[in-house]
Amino acid sequence: MNLKTTYLGLKLRTPLVVSASPLSESIDNIKRMEDAGASAVVLFSLFEEQIRDERYELHWHTTHGANSHPEALSYCPEPQELLVGPEAYLQHIVNAKKAVTIPIIASLNGSTLGG
Repeated sequence: MNLKTTYLGLKLRTPLVVSASPLSESIDNIKRMEDAGASAVVLFSLFEEQIRDERYELHWHTTHGANSHPEALSYCPEPQELLVGPEAYLQHIVNAKKAVTIPIIASLNGSTLGG
């Protein structure tokens, strides 16, 4: 039986597309979805307000008290360890695409014009 279909311009082997959920936060889960027959995965959603909150919190934690002690900078993580918001999401997309052969679809939610 031929179940091929087109979704968002993507040619899929079946109409089974896993919708956005926390399950897609794990690369192992995405592999399991592919093994179970999914023809595409929509990743968990990235929200504009989440990015804003993460950046504010990161800024506060890395600057609060940093100038009060000379050795304070020694406990700050390296910049590549500070992936938050879109950087972390983009890295997750890269990792997921490397791990499976099915399409990976991002889910972005903005709350402001231009956001």
